[in-house]
Amino acid sequence: MDMELQRIVMEGYRPVSQGMFSQEETLESIVPDACPDISRIVSAVGKVFLKDKELGEGTLRLSGTARVSVLYIPEGEGAPQSMEVSIPFQCIRDDPLFHAGCPVQATVQAASADARTINPRKILVRVNLAVWAAAYRQERRELSSDVNCGAEAGMEKLFTSCKCSMIPEVMEKVFTFSDVLRPPASKPEAEELLLYRAELGAMDAKFIGKKLVLKGDVQLVVLYRSGEELTSVRFELPYSQIMDIGMLSDEGEPEAVVTLKSVDCHLRDGELEVTLEALAQAAMWVRQPITMLSDAYCLKQPVDVERAPERLWTLAEHSGRREAARKLCESGIPAKQVLDCAVTVVSVASAPVEGGVEFTAQTSVSILYLSEDDAMCGVNVDIPVSCRVELPAGCNCSCVCRPMGEATAVPVTGGLEVRFEAEFAWTALREEQVNCVTDLKPGTIQEMGVRPSVVIRRMERGEALWDIAKSCGATVEDICSANGLESGEAQEGALLLIPARRC
Repeated sequence: MDMELQRIVMEGYRPVSQGMFSQEETLESIVPDACPDISRIVSAVGKVFLKDKELGEGTLRLSGTARVSVLYIPEGEGAPQSMEVSIPFQCIRDDPLFHAGCPVQATVQAASADARTINPRKILVRVNLAVWAAAYRQERRELSSDVNCGAEAGMEKLFTSCKCSMIPEVMEKVFTFSDVLRPPASKPEAEELLLYRAELGAMDAKFIGKKLVLKGDVQLVVLYRSGEELTSVRFELPYSQIMDIGMLSDEGEPEAVVTLKSVDCHLRDGELEVTLEALAQAAMWVRQPITMLSDAYCLKQPVDVERAPERLWTLAEHSGRREAARKLCESGIPAKQVLDCAVTVVSVASAPVEGGVEFTAQTSVSILYLSEDDAMCGVNVDIPVSCRVELPAGCNCSCVCRPMGEATAVPVTGGLEVRFEAEFAWTALREEQVNCVTDLKPGTIQEMGVRPSVVIRRMERGEALWDIAKSCGATVEDICSANGLESGEAQEGALLLIPARRC
């Protein structure tokens, strides 16, 4: 008897490592000749731009530049000045699951930054980098879906159907956009730009045909001086990008992240000229229905069947939720007016709870404000934010978090009240093992005695009707017909009549 297995091919990527880590960078810097001596440092604001990412055997390398804007009060003056220090960085992460040539997604942010004076012409700058990285590995598997042997061969087959989740494609795209901005009419005209920072706002990703459309915005916050007055303004810079995917329909679920590669902002004739370069990174989840040949036997002749367990992943949940955070930040110097409030996610941890998991994001909040006597001051506070999620048991879950919208700090008795929202986005995968036939070949024919026309068999714990039919050389349909089992199932301990199959 000729037997040939039919195969289905599953090809795509799966995440092998994902998480956050931190790294600190320091640099001593000389105050430029054009800047006056430093009397007091008010605050430091960090901006981090990712340049390159490389995945080798067991090692991930990320490189880029951290640019720290230092606000300070010059000696003998009351008006603040600013200087910018650039710190090149290289983040190295070791993991045995990393493999050369595999795609990797990454973002790097400044979790915190500070500066202190060594002398009036020299400062020590420090920036704490918060790095998120996800690595993917390409896989190709051939699974048996059926066996060709003809209906007359008497082959009984057991099929298992399931929806397997996979990532057919991991992709990225660099894009640039620019704009010319003017402060609102209610704000004074900008004369000197002191600092700026860009933070990514809300983003929407959806499939339209064979394209992935990303729409979002970048929130640009600038602090400038007009005469003796300090003013902060927030601008919204929208963007829209299309990524060709080719392999998918509109039934996929995208995981997309955007990180900044560079931001250039300078003042010219009262207008702000802004140019941004960003990197869009996306992985697409698809639920693919598959039917595998899990077992087989022949009623007419012996057949040797080889089986092996296959690990399949199912996307149990891909969702997100925003959580509000609120905390009183004590300040040594009472505040009159808040100029800027920035939030950065430093890390995300998870802990199992009854019915699911609880994510906790550690955030760092940096506040710049004016005191009652108009002195510029800065203060930092760490605020944890939690999100409890109900998930099916046995899921492997990953989560990312980022601040959303505008963070606010309001002067109150005893300090500043900070409020902001954090968006948690999680992916829950459930792993299951399903037996799959790997090979079929004719077995050895053995002499057998006369078989009775009916066999009585007890249903043991953990057995299925398929197991009994296979061991007795019958079919599930014959057993159900002989025992009146309309549902196709029998209870444990039941006595079953097993009719002999007349081939």
